[in-house]
Amino acid sequence: MPRESLSARLRQVRQATRAQRMGSEGSARELILVAFGVPVVTLMVLVVCVLAVLLMSGGDVSGIASVISACWLAIHQVPLTMNGVTLGVLPMLPTLLVAAGTAGFASSASRVGRSPSEVAAIAAAAVGGPLVITAMALAVLMDGSADMPVTAPNALLAFGCTIALHGLATAAGVAWRRRRDLAAQTSVTAADRRGFRFGLLAAVALLAAGSLLVLVRLLLSFSEVGHLIAGGYRFDGYLGLTVLSILYLPNAIVGATAVLVGADVHIGAMSVDLLSVRTGPMPPVPLLAALPDADHGMLGIVGFAVPVAVAGYVGWRCRSLDPIAHVRAVGVAGAVAASIVVLLAWPAGGRLGEIGETGVNAAAAGVFTLGWIVVVGLIVALIYGCLPSTRRARLEAAPHLDENDDLDTWFDDSGFDDDYVVDSWYEDVDETDPDGIRSDADTDEIDVDGIGFNAVTDETDVDGAEFDADGDETDSDSAGFDAGTDETDVDGIGFDADGTAETAPRPRGAKSDPLGSQM
Repeated sequence: MPRESLSARLRQVRQATRAQRMGSEGSARELILVAFGVPVVTLMVLVVCVLAVLLMSGGDVSGIASVISACWLAIHQVPLTMNGVTLGVLPMLPTLLVAAGTAGFASSASRVGRSPSEVAAIAAAAVGGPLVITAMALAVLMDGSADMPVTAPNALLAFGCTIALHGLATAAGVAWRRRRDLAAQTSVTAADRRGFRFGLLAAVALLAAGSLLVLVRLLLSFSEVGHLIAGGYRFDGYLGLTVLSILYLPNAIVGATAVLVGADVHIGAMSVDLLSVRTGPMPPVPLLAALPDADHGMLGIVGFAVPVAVAGYVGWRCRSLDPIAHVRAVGVAGAVAASIVVLLAWPAGGRLGEIGETGVNAAAAGVFTLGWIVVVGLIVALIYGCLPSTRRARLEAAPHLDENDDLDTWFDDSGFDDDYVVDSWYEDVDETDPDGIRSDADTDEIDVDGIGFNAVTDETDVDGAEFDADGDETDSDSAGFDAGTDETDVDGIGFDADGTAETAPRPRGAKSDPLGSQM
């Protein structure tokens, strides 16, 4: 026996050591994948694309390293200077794809169960790997600047753009994967969650409207698009102009979104908004055929219907019987949508050589987005609060509230979903609810059953099953609830055996409407 026990212990020690070593090796491989997965894939795509362009144009492949380095920096929105001409407005499509890849790798690695130190290591790897590639790209450009027309940009600017892109993408991926833990640790209210959710929806809706506007304008200017593509003269020219337009398509969508909310888009001396157009020189890119060449006058006011409709929908979906929670959710939604618009508008512009500054007034776009959602949302909140049905629902809910509770908190804690807030049953329930089912909806001081809630005003529930439906002080059985008028049920079945019971015990997973059918 002692020998067998010693052998078993040694075997357990070897297995634990092997598992720990495999875990460490797996973590190291995962960090390497997070750090260099996206950069390696990006560089491979760049090598293929640059080789194809050079071979089709009959160019020399000796400077391919410098071209790839410049493309890597351009993906990270680092302004490039070629023969003294600065190109600051760079295509956003590759940037968004790289950001999405980084966010995906970081989200996958920071799964639930990771310690804060492990999550910090993942974030450092996701940013550190691209920084290494950026440093190598700068070194290549500095070494070949004498033979190539591209001048090496400022190193601090290049590192800053790389950190900003991959840092924001990593933060978004980790926050999305760990959103439940973050909500529990930061005590985020139901109104905040609702506002954040519909703020994202508002930003997506505005961008979708901008995409539709660009598509419609391209269809209306189809002949002009064909004329600009024909300026390529050969197949490689046609292909190059088409690919260039596709790469800059997100820039155009962001610009159209900014125009819809009331900001302006400018390309050098040319500027466009919903009410006026000022012409000026433009580069011969087919995508720019979507820009209008004349004022639409008062017809442009119709475009403001888009942000009004989006803001009205957000204000309605953020509604709550508690007016403070309603206003709070609308404010959070406006802040989230405006932040997304500003973050997208910043890389959408820059200096375009001799033409001048090009892009969107990011500050104006953010302010207008915030204003539309908040102002229209507050109007919706005011109208909703004055509805007779809303006032009646508040009066019916008032007796169930403690003096320190508000309506929104009570409805969220009880899991109740009234006729006006149409979210799902558990959508706004606090995830830190210890019983995992429902919360107490009554005024009892102690609930120790671990199942549901007391539907009466008894002071103690000790049955360990459901709730008392009568007015007795104590339910001493271990099954259901008392349906009669006796003070004690001792049969262990769930109702009085004398036949006075008329109600069967409620199933454990059944939902309960704390206000009854009046709502």
